[in-house]
Parts: sequence; C-alpha cells; structure tokens
Amino acid sequence: MTPYNTLLTITVQSTFLNAISNILAQIIDQWKKDKPFSLNVPAFLQFITYGIIIVPINHWWQRWLEVTFPGFLFQATTDAGSPSSSSPNPGSLPLSTVPNEKGSQEVVEVKDKFIPRRVTAIPPTGKRRRFYNFTMKLLLDQTAGGVLNIVLFVGLINLLKGASLARTWELVLEDFKPIMIARLKYRPVVSTLLYTSIPLDRRVVFGSFTGVLWGCYLSLYAAV
Repeated sequence: MTPYNTLLTITVQSTFLNAISNILAQIIDQWKKDKPFSLNVPAFLQFITYGIIIVPINHWWQRWLEVTFPGFLFQATTDAGSPSSSSPNPGSLPLSTVPNEKGSQEVVEVKDKFIPRRVTAIPPTGKRRRFYNFTMKLLLDQTAGGVLNIVLFVGLINLLKGASLARTWELVLEDFKPIMIARLKYRPVVSTLLYTSIPLDRRVVFGSFTGVLWGCYLSLYAAV
C-alpha cells in the first residue's frame, strides 16, 4: 500500500470514529438538557471537517517522531543491543558482484545516483537508546503535540463557525489551559501504548479509537 493510500485509509477510519464521538456528545448534551435527540447537523459537519483536516497533520507528526526517534521500547534484539539480523540495513546501498584482478567475484556497493532508495529510520541499538527514544516521543507528544492539537482544534472549530481571526485567537488563549489540563489526564496513557506496541500506520486510528470519549469532550466543549 502506498503512503497516500495508507493516509486515505487512516483518514476514513478516524473520520468514522470522530463522527461516532460527535453523535455521542450530542446525545449526552441533549440528555442533560432533557431534550429529545435531534442531530445538530452544522455542528456535526464542523467537527467532521475539523477531523479530516487534523488527521493528516497528526499522521505526519507521528511519522516524524518515529523517523527522528525510531523503535519500540521493548524491541527484540538478536545480540547485545543489535537489531534483528533478519532486518536489512535500510540505509545501505545496493550490492553487485564484479570480477577482481584474480578473476574471482567480489561484492561491491553500486554507487549509481540514479538508483532510487527509500529513506527510512535506522533502528536504535541498545536499551538506553530505545528508552531515550521512547522518552523523547512521549514528552514531545505531551508538549509540542498537545499544543499543536489544541490550537488547531480551537482555531479550526471557531473559524468553521464563522468567527473572525482576532476572535478565534482570543478563544485559543482562553480555552487552551482547561483543554490542556483535560488532555494531560488521559493522553500519557495513550501515548505510552502508542510508543510501546502500536505500529506507526495504526497510531492515528488507535488514538481516535481510544479518544472517542476525548472526542465527546471536545464536541461538548465546542458547544454542540
């Protein structure tokens, strides 16, 4: 599957989960107000649009984290700190055989600049390195990732509601602290699971799955 097909699949799956969370939030909101359920279509479409925009951003954010700090915390090794020998070195050049001066064959690297090579992260070696990479991903997801997601959530939702840029920024400053506090109550557990057992291409969907209740909270916060 190509990266773009993967992204499309992730976006569709996450959008479906976001739709569920928004509908649940509307049910809860109207139940608390003792009203019969009636879907608030504009609010539903606003939240779905926000999700479609944010999913690719989070997908590439997770890819950057994994490329920069690769590997799982409990990655299996075949020797002291070395990755499994069954995995080829992703950064190595293609190999070829050429005759040497004695008439026998020897293996050399093909340094042809026209041969395309995929750029992938080299797995970390050693327990300390894996622990460092895990810690960095966890901290960055709670700090930079949290700031990015909250600013985009408040900003996009209010822009979709028709607020001006000036008013949107005021709301970002006003709502940032309570949403960040709420996020820190659940996200560290999710992030720990993400960076210890969930494959890269499943992380955004897993985050959406575990974040259905979080999506309800965001929908309620957006006053559905």
